[in-house]
Amino acid sequence: MFLRLLIPVVVITAVILFAWRLYSRKMSELAAGTEARPLQGSRLTAERLRTLANPPWRVVHYIGDHLGGIDHVVVGPVGVIAIRTILSTRPDFGGEDPTDAAHIANAAISRGPVDDITRPLGVPCNLEAKVFWGTPMPDQPAGVPVTHGQVAVEGQRLEQWLIALPPGTLGAAQVDQLWQAIVMAIGRPDPLA
Repeated sequence: MFLRLLIPVVVITAVILFAWRLYSRKMSELAAGTEARPLQGSRLTAERLRTLANPPWRVVHYIGDHLGGIDHVVVGPVGVIAIRTILSTRPDFGGEDPTDAAHIANAAISRGPVDDITRPLGVPCNLEAKVFWGTPMPDQPAGVPVTHGQVAVEGQRLEQWLIALPPGTLGAAQVDQLWQAIVMAIGRPDPLA
């Protein structure tokens, strides 16, 4: 009888101690400290994109692995723009040939998963913005063309670059339809329901 009572007490005590260690470890990871923590680039990009007027702009945030390396999609009067965030200072693309077939093909492949969603609706994704979060370069333009269909954008001036794009022909209904299709394609509920 003593043994039947002792075994559950020992097991319950072991489970409580194990849970306490896990809890303590997690709390120590969350505690404020002096060491630098890595920034999430997609979070920085999301904060910039939240400043866009809604409408005419619609943004799909934090896409994850659903569309390759694309972490946001912006839909507006100018069309559909795939956004890829990079935590680095924007390199100088001056030495590369923007008409190189391999670069053009890589850009098309990169934005391909977004294009697969929007092209059946009559609006292809023809532009990918690589958003670089590094040292700002105010003496250079906010966006620098890399190749056909791909632009390197300074993260600190992302919304300025988007607003300065030439006006497109998409109306509010088309923008909403494209936004809805992308949101539902990545497994989220219908945002217009």
